[in-house]
Order: sequence, then C-alpha cells, then structure tokens
Amino acid sequence: MVLLLGDGAAGFSLMDVDTLVRHDLPVVMVMGNNSAWGLEKGPMQMLYGYDVAADLAPRTAYDQVVSALGGAGETITDPRQIGPALDRAFAANTPYLLNVITDVDAAYPRSTFGI
Repeated sequence: MVLLLGDGAAGFSLMDVDTLVRHDLPVVMVMGNNSAWGLEKGPMQMLYGYDVAADLAPRTAYDQVVSALGGAGETITDPRQIGPALDRAFAANTPYLLNVITDVDAAYPRSTFGI
C-alpha cells in the first residue's frame, strides 16, 4: 500500500504511523517536502502578491519522526534516488517514509484557485 502526501498534510496525519506500527501495516509513504503549505502559498501569492503563514521549516526530517514511532524512512534530495529508495521501502516490510525534498517554487498544478 502506498500513501502520497505533502509535508503540510503530515501535520494532520503523521502520528497515524503509530497505528500502522502497532498493527504491523507496511505502508510506504511518499512525501513531497517543499517546506510550505503549497496548496495555499501559490494562490495567496497569485491573488494578493504575498503569502501569510504558508511556510514550514525547511527540510524537516519527517522520516526521523516515522523512525521514532517504530517505522523507518529516509530523506531523498536527488530524483535519481527515488527508484532505489522505493525498492528499499517496499523491502523494509514496515511503515516507511520517503521524505522527498522538492522545490517550493515549482508550480503546483491546479485547474482552479477556488474563486
């Protein structure tokens, strides 16, 4: 099983790893870590020319949080590392987080800005 999430979403759900560990559920989590609430940052900048409270701490080691809860993980900084890291994640047979560092300035694809 694979879960895709961003670093903002981790603030809501990363503690659920405790449940995954207790129930021996080897979920592979792939996190895009752009150090921002990307869903909010881009639209705020487009609409207002600035953003407020949309930045998160840079390169937070969320993989270490998963390890502290009994799972495992690693930080990925080079896209060429993703394939081998996925192989390691699936082979680990434990909740595993790939903390993929991404560019905060990369455009978030969307078809609407909610206005």
